[in-house]
Amino acid sequence: MKILLFHPVPLPPKDYGGVERVVLWLAEGLRDFGHSVTIAALEGSQVPPGVSFLPVPIGQRSAEKLIGRIPAGTDVVHFQAPPESGFFREGAPPALTTIHGNGKPGEVFSQNMVFLSRDHASRHGSQTFVYNGINPSEFGLADALGTSKQRDRPLFLSKTTLRTKNLEGALEIAAKAEKKLTIAGGNRPLKLRLLAMLSGAKWVGPVSGVEKAKRLAESSSLLFPVLWDEPFGLVMIEALMSGTPIVGSRRGSIPELVGADSGFVLDLPIDANDAEGFARWSDALHSAQKLDPAVLRKGAIDRFSHHRMAESYLDVYKRVIRGDRL
Repeated sequence: MKILLFHPVPLPPKDYGGVERVVLWLAEGLRDFGHSVTIAALEGSQVPPGVSFLPVPIGQRSAEKLIGRIPAGTDVVHFQAPPESGFFREGAPPALTTIHGNGKPGEVFSQNMVFLSRDHASRHGSQTFVYNGINPSEFGLADALGTSKQRDRPLFLSKTTLRTKNLEGALEIAAKAEKKLTIAGGNRPLKLRLLAMLSGAKWVGPVSGVEKAKRLAESSSLLFPVLWDEPFGLVMIEALMSGTPIVGSRRGSIPELVGADSGFVLDLPIDANDAEGFARWSDALHSAQKLDPAVLRKGAIDRFSHHRMAESYLDVYKRVIRGDRL
């Protein structure tokens, strides 16, 4: 199959770049299955070996501008954001779009949209979803990375400025459980910085690459008390691939991705006086660190590798090429 992945941004990303990394991992997985893969990305980008590159000039990043530049014989075009209606003209190859975020209230998506989890799809009136996948070689168990598990040291890894990621709640939960939280993220809002100092949390700043892999692998758990319906939550899969269990809130995709063999899913405490709620989170943090890292990694590879993602997308590509409506 000849596949064009369209994501007109710089690749690879300089920082976290969740969508960008998923696109690169998908290209690697499709390539490994013997398919011809081209990535259309911003000029100057670098793509994996064995993957073709179609440079997109900075002033021509619309999908409509792609018409006329699509490699001959392309079977399917895979967008990472809904293309303009001008793309869909006579002679354009079959196309689909992965929706990576939550739609705005009342937003209606056109046909051939793919979501990231069953919950994500159902909230947008669809049944079509493909789990994100990651390359297991970029993550590993603590011993293999030259570090060791730190008992009673959960990790918060997310955008610290987003209220929906709930760093304030993570600090409170960790304090109630008498655990020292490690915070990996960007800016340090004053209130959260003070709360972190008072609780003894360690703020390590933005992490990526090998440093990020080590932080994930050495943590006792990933504390993920989000306040919104997570479409997927890539960091959870990165943690599991690193042998680190999840303790997360019952929102969005989390109950779907985290089972009894990979962590705990709980309702958030009602308020600061909800002693029973905090006790449940505390018990979960203590119990999670008893899970076997090797078992967690094996389960993550089985469910969330880049090869598993590529297999799932190949099934969707075939449906789109046949003319099936997703």
